[in-house]
Amino acid sequence: METPTNTPETTRNDNGTARSPAVLATLSALLLLAASIVGQIAAGADYPTVPPGLVIPLVAAALLVWRTNRATTGLALGVGLFIGTGAILTPNTGDHLSSGDTALIASTAAELVALTTLVIAGAAATLARKGARR
Repeated sequence: METPTNTPETTRNDNGTARSPAVLATLSALLLLAASIVGQIAAGADYPTVPPGLVIPLVAAALLVWRTNRATTGLALGVGLFIGTGAILTPNTGDHLSSGDTALIASTAAELVALTTLVIAGAAATLARKGARR
């Protein structure tokens, strides 16, 4: 039996299942989302002691790395929709963008880019795995 090899289009996790570009983009967006929250906290934004916007994407990223399947890509998509809805409905995002603080504006803009990428890539990854069973 031949061992699977990496190709330019995919990378492989430990059990040999391929990670598509959409899955890699989803994973990257989850990590960028978490990093942008850290950036906002460092810039002085008011967050709880344990910010859910930081913890939830990291847990979803860990699950996606551990087991890439339709459930985990769907969970990542749900995280993007959940946190994105919160970002739109709360006045904090607008306040951060109009604060005049360059670091806070940049980290909030990175958060919005991460959320947009997460929803698009998460949807693509979930739909692409429709017939996948693992």
